[in-house]
Amino acid sequence: MYVMQVITHSPESCPLGNPQKLIVMMNWLEKVGSIGSKYGIKNLGVWTDRWGHRSWVVFEAPSMEIFAKFELEPENLVRVTFNHIETVVVTSAEQTLAFFKQRKEMQGE
Repeated sequence: MYVMQVITHSPESCPLGNPQKLIVMMNWLEKVGSIGSKYGIKNLGVWTDRWGHRSWVVFEAPSMEIFAKFELEPENLVRVTFNHIETVVVTSAEQTLAFFKQRKEMQGE
């Protein structure tokens, strides 16, 4: 399953203006892959709009239960002290198309 996080923070809480928060985010970016691998979670990418104070992260996880355990790691928890993190399950284009085809068949079209 794919899990996407949309991470936002205010200009006032931006890591660029706060050395401690900068260290937190640098540490997370350096370790997120190895932390995830302990849970069988793969980080598929991190994209950041630096000036918009927003990032997107996509993970491939075995289940939401395992992802929830991964989120309890200290490096993940500390991020919520200055970021808003929205976590959603998403599907790839291929998965979405397969779902649409299945739905269409069920409707008899």
